[in-house]
Amino acid sequence: MTRLERFWRTVTVAAVLAVPSTGALAQPGRATLVGLVRDGDGRPIPAVEVRLKGTSLSARTDDSGGFRLSSVPAGQNAFEARRLGFEPATFQITSLADRTDSMVIALTGLAASLPGVLVRDEQSLRSQRLLAGFWDRRSRGFGTYFTRDDILRREPNNLVEMFRSTPAVRIVTQNGRPSLRMSRSMREKADCPPQYFVDNVRIENGQADEFPPGDVEGIEVYTGPATIPPQFAPRFNSFTCGVIVIWTRIPG
Repeated sequence: MTRLERFWRTVTVAAVLAVPSTGALAQPGRATLVGLVRDGDGRPIPAVEVRLKGTSLSARTDDSGGFRLSSVPAGQNAFEARRLGFEPATFQITSLADRTDSMVIALTGLAASLPGVLVRDEQSLRSQRLLAGFWDRRSRGFGTYFTRDDILRREPNNLVEMFRSTPAVRIVTQNGRPSLRMSRSMREKADCPPQYFVDNVRIENGQADEFPPGDVEGIEVYTGPATIPPQFAPRFNSFTCGVIVIWTRIPG
């Protein structure tokens, strides 16, 4: 076992595999969490959000997959690691005051759960076919649409910023993070979060700030039931204030 392997402890989804180490001191009465996030092949994953659940305390991994969370309250804590294209990972650790915990978090790519293996050319063709629907719906004009050029022109730090001034869409802050709400109708003040789709796949409990702008090729916004295309319609006996469809970047 190498020195690095002895230092880092791999954390699997919803499992506790880390124990306090005797590393650098944190703030008095608080703990620090440092770690690496990598994929199934051991490669680092940048732009992963690691968040203390139920709070606004979070950090994003750098290009080497590393992150550091300071001011973690002592005690039993639940964390979540999320990034577009990967299954979210949740884990719990017991943090001790004035100590630093270290770990490695392994994320599983969503493509790993699909039957068969798609080569790069097949992935590109699939993305182009999906985006053909995006351009067709955009030409009909029933919703609000953002292209890759729109995203590059605005240069948002957070994808939520793309929705400013979008009719019937509000940006609110919940637990210290920005999120989107849509009105039930033009006459009602009540609102609710939109339903998200990513590359034609329904995403439950999604948030716009989970998607790095650099990973997005196009966005569709439908703010009322009458404008939602059939393939994105609510499930039977369910209701939604609106739909946001996100298309990820075409490989290459």
